[in-house]
Amino acid sequence: MKIKISKRDILSFLLGVFSLFLIEVIWNWDDHAAAFKRGFNDGFNTTRNE
Repeated sequence: MKIKISKRDILSFLLGVFSLFLIEVIWNWDDHAAAFKRGFNDGFNTTRNE
């Protein structure tokens, strides 16, 4: 069985992955913002204490 994957197939797959990622980020924006702030503050405080 030979499957031919075209450029159109790859682009549509990547567009779908990007769309799902974007929807997930928008849907859980508060969680992502809190995690970013927590990670930034942890990294900032770690480098400042060294």
